[in-house]
Amino acid sequence: MMKLQYWLCFYFVVPTLSHEKGFDDTVLFLLNWPGESFEPDPSLKHIVVSTSHEEKYKCYLPNVQEPEVSSVDKYEGPSPLELVAPLFSQNTCLYRLESYWTYELCHGNFIRQYHEDREGKKVKLQEYVLGKWDKNHYQILLDRWNDLSDEEKNISPPTKKVDGINLPYYAVNMENGTLCELNNNKPRETKVMYVCYVHGKHEIYSLKETSTCQYEIVVLSPLLCLHPKYKPQETEENQINCVPLDGSPKKPYNLIKMKHESNKLRRKADVEPIRVEIYPLDLKDKEETVKETTPIDTSPVENFLSGKNCLHGGTGWWKYEFCYGKSVEQYHMERDKTKTSISLGFFDKKKHIEWINAHPNKKPKPVAVRTQLSHFYSGGNVCDKTGKPRQTEVRLKCLENASSSNAVSLYLLEPKYCEYILGVESPLICDILANANEYGLVENIKNDDDDDIPTINFKV
Repeated sequence: MMKLQYWLCFYFVVPTLSHEKGFDDTVLFLLNWPGESFEPDPSLKHIVVSTSHEEKYKCYLPNVQEPEVSSVDKYEGPSPLELVAPLFSQNTCLYRLESYWTYELCHGNFIRQYHEDREGKKVKLQEYVLGKWDKNHYQILLDRWNDLSDEEKNISPPTKKVDGINLPYYAVNMENGTLCELNNNKPRETKVMYVCYVHGKHEIYSLKETSTCQYEIVVLSPLLCLHPKYKPQETEENQINCVPLDGSPKKPYNLIKMKHESNKLRRKADVEPIRVEIYPLDLKDKEETVKETTPIDTSPVENFLSGKNCLHGGTGWWKYEFCYGKSVEQYHMERDKTKTSISLGFFDKKKHIEWINAHPNKKPKPVAVRTQLSHFYSGGNVCDKTGKPRQTEVRLKCLENASSSNAVSLYLLEPKYCEYILGVESPLICDILANANEYGLVENIKNDDDDDIPTINFKV
């Protein structure tokens, strides 16, 4: 018998059912509590599990069948390319706004990313073309399709996981974009993946850099839905029925308690709370168990703010590392596991003070209204665009009402060429704001490794 919390039962069962394919979150499961009267199919496998309150359940695992692949005897309609081709002739352009960059996708034309810097009446445009569509390529692709046999035309297309569901897609490549200095001056290129979505308006679902200066865009379009091979397959939930053993209740105590508390939060304060059926167990011991709390371990964030640990951020191809009081670095891992990195700046106390004096607006505000501190990191790798070393302003911000005192969030902006802003937000930063001097530094504690690191105090 395996002992585990009832809510972890899902994670144990799914890999068991996935056989040789491993974990697949496109197969859905639902925990069901039918009670002792449930009569299972004798052929079903089962496992016995227990909760933290020693409640025992026998859970019957469903026989998961491979999803049926839609079959088409002979499709004689337009090719996938012809289905999406109307977008190419309409000169339709889509936009995706992010914190710094704006992305523009013009179907059958080009893709670009750009950012506008406005200084008074002057506008500076930073722009990169991520790929162009060669109009002659359309006929080449169409001829290739027409040369395929009926059997080849009906081969299932490749799929892309969107919101946990594998969706068939049709891809076109846009090439010959702006030359990429980080990739041996090769032109940027983008793979545009069209997927069937009945309610779509040809909008960009996702955009990411899959490798240096190579991009991938997923577009939701209803046009492909006319092709039966590109319609998403319907998925059903597979029930896992758990039956109580040895006098255990129909449902685990913690499950009932969690649902009760959830329902109370949804109701207004003047509404009578719902009644919960409590089974005959030693509730005193259980309530004491539920109220037990684990002391909050603040050492990970303390170690970070003292310069011992570093934080990593970024969800795309490029990621970044921030070591408090030491350095800011942008990097990515190549396919051969080698690391390509760019230094965005190092902390130097003297240069930070010079920067604060040159930018009085960066000095800490009065304690009563102070919510953040700014630190200056300079002397990074030389920027090809400006010929100057890269630099970063790190903004340490008090994050109030967070779910955890250890919560830390990061974001990186590039408002000017090779001049960055790294935002670091955490509840623990709230405790250091009042102790910062006129330069935003708290120097009551010395760091053993580096006297120049802007060290801090804690009120934990």
